Amino acid sequence: MNPKKANNMNNILIKLHLCAVFVSALTFMSSCGEALTESEINTDMPIVESYLQEGSNSLTVALYSMEIYLGEDYVLSSPIGGQSLTVNGMALTETSTGTYSLELGEDTLRGQQTFDLSFTYNGKSITAATTIPDKVTGLTISPEYITREESSSSYYFTFDESDSIEINLTWDDPKGDYYQIYIESPATADIPDMGGMGTQFRRRMMQPFRGGSYSTTSREFRTTGTYNIYVYRVNKDYADLYERVSSTDLANPTSAITNAFGVFTAMSVAKTTFKVIATSSE
Repeated sequence: MNPKKANNMNNILIKLHLCAVFVSALTFMSSCGEALTESEINTDMPIVESYLQEGSNSLTVALYSMEIYLGEDYVLSSPIGGQSLTVNGMALTETSTGTYSLELGEDTLRGQQTFDLSFTYNGKSITAATTIPDKVTGLTISPEYITREESSSSYYFTFDESDSIEINLTWDDPKGDYYQIYIESPATADIPDMGGMGTQFRRRMMQPFRGGSYSTTSREFRTTGTYNIYVYRVNKDYADLYERVSSTDLANPTSAITNAFGVFTAMSVAKTTFKVIATSSE
């Protein structure tokens, strides 16, 4: 896979804005009880957001301030610019306000490489480290396609009892790592609007889990066309943070970053496709 395309895929597909849990955490706390006072908050803690992907020839780190609710007033989150960030001693360039990038040229991020982030903010040393996971290998899907009559494929939520074919994904998992499955519907799929919510069904991301296989059914594939399926190998810190975001416990955000909130993590990915082929009902 072309490194630049891999990086774009990472930015578009896997980026979950997990740092939003830190942006909104104190807002959530105050909404569940009394509003926080100025003495109870600390806006000096920056939020870091960075996802490094194996195979990419660049990396990006975004910095934000925290959003906090004070009685009737908000301290809104905003990008933090003008900082001097380094990764493994290499200086990042601020490409837009609060977004810092490093181009690696002909080099790429490789499995088992460790990257250390470092910068100083409000007099405090901010540090984080992550290791690039090995490539996802041996990815297979069975079956590779199903057929569906044209007359029934347009019924978004309606299926026959027989429309429950099991779809199985398998890949190499020698170390018992964490994985996340991402399914992208066909770009040209004629998905009903469903009250303005139809587009959210184009992309579906599953909870991170451990193991070398994943099973779903043909009911997951609701329109005809070619689906892109991505299997991400993710680090434990990402899986833990995703679980926290998915829970109702937003009042106690966790972070593996020293003197900051957010995420500085890495992942690798493999891609396969699955086809739903239309057949005539005549």
